[in-house]
Amino acid sequence: MRYSLAHPEWVPHDFDFARRSAGGRNPFARERVILSPVHPQTILILVRHGETTANTDGVWHGSTDTPLNARGEEQASRVAQHIRASFPDAAAVYTSDLQRARRTAEAIGAALGLTRRLEDGLREYHLGSWEGKTYSELYHEHKLWHHIRKDPDFAPHGGESPRQAAERLTAALRQIAAGHPGERVVVVTHGGALSMAMGAILDGSYTQWRSVMDNCALSELIFEPEPELLSFNVTDHLADL
Repeated sequence: MRYSLAHPEWVPHDFDFARRSAGGRNPFARERVILSPVHPQTILILVRHGETTANTDGVWHGSTDTPLNARGEEQASRVAQHIRASFPDAAAVYTSDLQRARRTAEAIGAALGLTRRLEDGLREYHLGSWEGKTYSELYHEHKLWHHIRKDPDFAPHGGESPRQAAERLTAALRQIAAGHPGERVVVVTHGGALSMAMGAILDGSYTQWRSVMDNCALSELIFEPEPELLSFNVTDHLADL
């Protein structure tokens, strides 16, 4: 049984941290919106890291440094080969410094002949003393999604607020894009923080984006002339896993 970041009964009006509790494919997995075959803008290829035991067990491991499981390693290999075939012109590979993202980026970098670049601004949303709790505990006992929907500065003890997480990741993405004008760049990061950042970047609020990428899915983001997704949650390369 595999768990994701979401359960439909938990947070029906939030960004989709609680979309599913177990099993099944992400309904957005086949969604692909390609606007044009040629893009002079900088294009960020956003990749969520491969699967971990925290994903399968339904446990929050935001800043906890969890390795990929066997399926996650295979996902990393698949997305690496897909990127090499589809985006051989990628100029750089940036990654969160947490090992589940580093290992995914390592596979992608090896496929492209590029050295991964560590960026701690790409880390997952840090829940402090609530790290390691199940999604059920976070929802039912701690009312996490209620708190972060109502208060952008709410932070569990030792953790960060949703405002801090969204601003941190947004700043990292913008800085990476600014450093590679007119190039295509791979960015490996995490589902929760990326969901909040997408809300902030595309809709002006971290609460507005209601979709979480699958493990080793990819999306394409541009910032100029306006922030826009060229594709979202592409998983063709993972179809038989």
